[in-house]
Amino acid sequence: MPFGFRASDFEVLSERSRKNAQGVLYGISGLRKWKYLALLAVLVVAAVLEPLVGDWSTRAQILASVMVVGVNLGVFLVIFEQRWERWLAFFLVAVVLASGIVHQTLSNFAQIAAIVYHCFAFVFLGFAVAVILKRIFHQETVRTDAVIGALCGYLLAAAAWANAYALIYLLRPGSFRIAGVIAAQLSDWNLHRFYFNYFSVTTLTSLGYGDITPIGTLALSLSWLEVVFGQFYIAVVVAQLVGLRLAESIKRERRDSN
Repeated sequence: MPFGFRASDFEVLSERSRKNAQGVLYGISGLRKWKYLALLAVLVVAAVLEPLVGDWSTRAQILASVMVVGVNLGVFLVIFEQRWERWLAFFLVAVVLASGIVHQTLSNFAQIAAIVYHCFAFVFLGFAVAVILKRIFHQETVRTDAVIGALCGYLLAAAAWANAYALIYLLRPGSFRIAGVIAAQLSDWNLHRFYFNYFSVTTLTSLGYGDITPIGTLALSLSWLEVVFGQFYIAVVVAQLVGLRLAESIKRERRDSN
């Protein structure tokens, strides 16, 4: 053999390549099986890190921007499967990312870029929640990852509403009564998003600490609509999952009896 290789060496290399390929395919298959778990992990990590970035260096601010990109891409890759869904979601997320970059790099267009960002982020995340709900109601079996997907949809719904609140605040700052400590930090882009995400989650869960309070008519309307949506989401999704579980149990009992 040329270069001192023997046929057995090629066989060993071929076997190793085959095993590596199988390992990669197995990893991809496992990721697809638990894709909502991976998305939930990304959402939780982003929620923990985002408020900490405000006190960090410029490099950390860049890292936060990369993190936001990662979250949006994670939502895009995990949730949207059909071609038309991906094309629409790609357009929406591209505008979100582009406006975010403009906001942080071109100060003259920061206000306009922030408005565009929150508008398209609201539509993108709302679309993601709609796709998740559609998939849940078309399922015939209940898997653990589907339950985690329902939780991801709940968190993404809160994020969608958060962008609506942030948009209202940009256009009508007097629509919210905000505690002084929080109001002083809203000029930071990352903390701006974080605090409205926080307010949205407390509203969605009907918790409401009172440190951020809607007082404008539009903000109040969105708040009670989000509360109704949150209760409706839990009731309907849980009922759907329980119904599917009962249907599976009945089918299993019929098979066993036959």
